[in-house]
Amino acid sequence: MDFSLLESIIPFAERLPAIRAILGFILVFFLPGFAWTLVFFSRINIMERVALSVGLSMASVTLSIIVLHVLFGVRITGASSLLTIVMITIIALMLYSLKRFVARKQKDGNGD
Repeated sequence: MDFSLLESIIPFAERLPAIRAILGFILVFFLPGFAWTLVFFSRINIMERVALSVGLSMASVTLSIIVLHVLFGVRITGASSLLTIVMITIIALMLYSLKRFVARKQKDGNGD
């Protein structure tokens, strides 16, 4: 895959290293894990969710990137890593939405 288009979309990131570092930290170490805690854990407080988010993010991002590289030969670049992280997060958010939709339908169906 050619990710040159993706890399040219955000040229300002090179000029703002502090913002890039903060966004990168949130994207790599928090966001995917937070999305997966929404899927797996429904009744935990915010401190537990934040702590689990960090661990789940590190594990899921690292394993996903390595598996894609080893099994499918995807080169490990910034763009491919970003795309992988975004997909991990989107999949988790879609599962969370589906889980809420099913729960709402079951609640509505039992109320009749």
